[in-house]
Amino acid sequence: MSAILTPRKLPTQARAKARIQRVLDATQAILNRDGPAAVTTPAIAAESGVSVGSIYQYYPNKEAIILALYEARLAHIRQVASEAMDDGESDWRRFFRKWIALVKGEEEAVGYGLSMSAAFDQFPKLAEIEPLHAEQMAEGVVAQLKRFGSTWPDEALFDLAIYAYYLDAATWRYWTAAEARLSQGVDRLVETIITVLAPAMDGGTPPPPPYVRRRLTRS
Repeated sequence: MSAILTPRKLPTQARAKARIQRVLDATQAILNRDGPAAVTTPAIAAESGVSVGSIYQYYPNKEAIILALYEARLAHIRQVASEAMDDGESDWRRFFRKWIALVKGEEEAVGYGLSMSAAFDQFPKLAEIEPLHAEQMAEGVVAQLKRFGSTWPDEALFDLAIYAYYLDAATWRYWTAAEARLSQGVDRLVETIITVLAPAMDGGTPPPPPYVRRRLTRS
């Protein structure tokens, strides 16, 4: 992680944690209302009621604040996705249709919208956090494919799961072009991912290496 995105310190007392939560909520509000170009430390201070000096005690710059917000949202999404993994569903297609729709719905519920996605274009260094999240989500998909009986080797399943994860980027690009979260984006994403996963579940032959390597979650 780049040093310029690393918090200077983490809050330990309840009062400090509440202050930082106000900072993150204010950053989210500015992103949603005015877009990433409007995010500045003075604007965050004005929105949150936390002084610029107090903000700088914890974060070196606005990019670090946006990153902290982004990490918190992604951690919540991963938790929800993990908790929904083993829901007793016996059909893999029904499971993944429900699971993908749940994840996309949770993104919207926690405020991970077009404005936060656009922040990556405004602040490219934020993309440093994406590979870890992608691998953690892909590992969950691999576990489910194996639970439903796939006999493909782990490396081939991980490669497939990473590919399926990054199909989601196309959905965000589509929504950006439409300037709205059109529901057909989720419907198309779900059916595309089902099609991509089908060979691993229906007796297809895995493609030969090379595969995408596990870079962060395994040694």
